[in-house]
Amino acid sequence: MRLYKIKSLVMRDLTILKKSKVRFIESFYFPITTVLIWGLFSLYSKTFSVEAGMLVLAVNILWSFASLAQSVTNILIMEDVWSDSFKQVILTGVTQFEYLAARIFVSILNSIVVLSIMLGMAYYMFDMTIIATNFGEIMALSVITIIGSIGLAVIISALIIGLGREYAFLSWSAIQLFVFFSLPFIPLAAAPEALRYIAQVMPYTVVFEGARSIVTTGSLSSVSMYTGLAVALAYILVSLPIYWKIFERARKNGNLVRLS
Repeated sequence: MRLYKIKSLVMRDLTILKKSKVRFIESFYFPITTVLIWGLFSLYSKTFSVEAGMLVLAVNILWSFASLAQSVTNILIMEDVWSDSFKQVILTGVTQFEYLAARIFVSILNSIVVLSIMLGMAYYMFDMTIIATNFGEIMALSVITIIGSIGLAVIISALIIGLGREYAFLSWSAIQLFVFFSLPFIPLAAAPEALRYIAQVMPYTVVFEGARSIVTTGSLSSVSMYTGLAVALAYILVSLPIYWKIFERARKNGNLVRLS
């Protein structure tokens, strides 16, 4: 991959994000209001359960982070499609992986900034002290989250390219299903048997399980972290060949042109 091509696309995307009020709202407004909503709930819940409020707040922060890391990549691609600039970008000689890498980089950068804001708000406004006492574990969960989200974003990109622009709704809707099957608020053992099997291959199951463990026990199993990392990396390894194959097929059968 050519770094100068990726850099040019990154600078273009950052300029668009900076000037677009809609993108600003999607990137900051919803995550920040999520922290405020569940942070206030955590303060209220202290009257009957300190852990319950912190658990809900921690899970929702990681949920927002996962959603943002995935959706920004896909929505940037869709904005090229909607503005009819997708074909023009591809015709400049940018390869499919250079194009994807630029979107992923912008998504990671944007998501990290928003995560820092959310964690800062949770710590200073709602006394979420586990952020300081378990900083290493929280960063490990964040890394697993962003790797899993990137893998998911690549798969969704491939589906949209293969199926057509009418499937753009997958950019923001697919994450909800993956989060549901990752069992954000209940342990694996408490889930129905059918859901347990599905949850074991979801990218966020260990992330949410780890967040609950940090809140309730103050620790996180290293085995769980390695398991979560392995699952997240598996999504990357599986998604890239799928993306390449579908992109090449779309180029040959004309779907790439029709997407534009």
